[in-house]
Amino acid sequence: MTSILSQGHRTRLTGSLAFSLLNDMVSVEHIWSVNEKRLNFFQRLGLAILKRFVITWECITKNNIMNYASALTYSSMLAAVPVFAIIFAIARGFGFDTIIETKLRNSLEGNPDIADTILYFVDSYLQHTKGGVFIGIGLIFLLYTLLSLTANIEQAFNTIWFVKRSRTIYRQVIDYFGVFLLLPFVIVITSGLSIFLQTFRTLLPNTRLLSDTMSFILHVSPIAFAIIVFMLLFTLMPNTRVKWKHTILPSILTGTVFMIVEWLYVHYQIKLSAYNAIYGSFAAIPLFMLWLQISWCICLFGAQLCYANQSLHTYAFERISDELSRRYRDTLILLLMSRICKHFSAGLKPFTAHRLAVDTHLPDSLVGILLGELTRMQLLVEVRNEPGDEPRYLPAIDIHRITVGMITRRIDSHGIENPSLVWQTGTPEWDTLRSLRNENEDALLIDL
Repeated sequence: MTSILSQGHRTRLTGSLAFSLLNDMVSVEHIWSVNEKRLNFFQRLGLAILKRFVITWECITKNNIMNYASALTYSSMLAAVPVFAIIFAIARGFGFDTIIETKLRNSLEGNPDIADTILYFVDSYLQHTKGGVFIGIGLIFLLYTLLSLTANIEQAFNTIWFVKRSRTIYRQVIDYFGVFLLLPFVIVITSGLSIFLQTFRTLLPNTRLLSDTMSFILHVSPIAFAIIVFMLLFTLMPNTRVKWKHTILPSILTGTVFMIVEWLYVHYQIKLSAYNAIYGSFAAIPLFMLWLQISWCICLFGAQLCYANQSLHTYAFERISDELSRRYRDTLILLLMSRICKHFSAGLKPFTAHRLAVDTHLPDSLVGILLGELTRMQLLVEVRNEPGDEPRYLPAIDIHRITVGMITRRIDSHGIENPSLVWQTGTPEWDTLRSLRNENEDALLIDL
């Protein structure tokens, strides 16, 4: 009887514990303080998924990420013709422009008018940039549109990752133009692979296993290619270190959803006859812009999921970093300076922002912000072995002269101390207040 009662008591305790944990998991504010050691595997999995989507939603709403989708849609429309012009110019130089034209027409088979319009504009653009004044204007417009598109993409990704500094113009030109130059070859290789698989399937029609395998590969290869492209984009585009393992699942999700949306866009354009009746021949333009807008929203959502994966264990601290008191923030600055000075004294390799964040168990974004402040205070200097390398940080002053009081005084005095050109300090209590503040004394304000 006693064992039955004790068993029932344990059952009630387990049920109440599970209910309590469920309440904690449902409450968004409390999911960061749930003790995961008390959860089983499925509860931990559910909590991890919930945290990722909470991080994604909070960051999207906080940073207005979806506003970047509109800016990227405009930049994509503006850069569409120059980008295709570069691709076709390189393709014609190597003799495979027909392959890319066929690929474009197949992608827009639901609305061939768009393909004809794009090809017409590309031919016109290439003809007018062959010589004379137009070659200078065309190249300037080409550079502007490409750099504008890539800069907007990088800015959106840096906002997602809370990175304050973009790549230099040198890095942008080298990295992004290299991608645009390689893009035609990637298209040709993928198209050639598809043609090879289709030919191989037709040559062996009686071999059912091989034929079915080739058919499966042909159907899956566009999705696999989209997943690889998104993985490269999520990893390389932000101006910070992104680990590959954190981009795998978001890339699979983003690539799959993107291909579904593209399939809907291509196959359902013909059925939108009412829409064509309203806009006439211009109906393709708003539909194309809508598809671009949705595609960029999907892309940015996937990038935000990558951030949620990588910052899962530090976001609880990072989400309140803007509300930290000045005293706590100053203490964090002292901690970073202490680690950098000790590292330098031991003759070790200088810290990068990421390594310092790992060493202090702080979020990368917060460490990057504080290091930027210390650099502007001239307490640290950035060094790079090569122009494109990640910066490392060294003390800007002799470490035997750096004290806690010196750093706090430098923090207090950082900024404009004498705005006499814009504000004349004619108030009678100003000098007294300034003296009390500098000498750390106290007085009643009504006595001043």
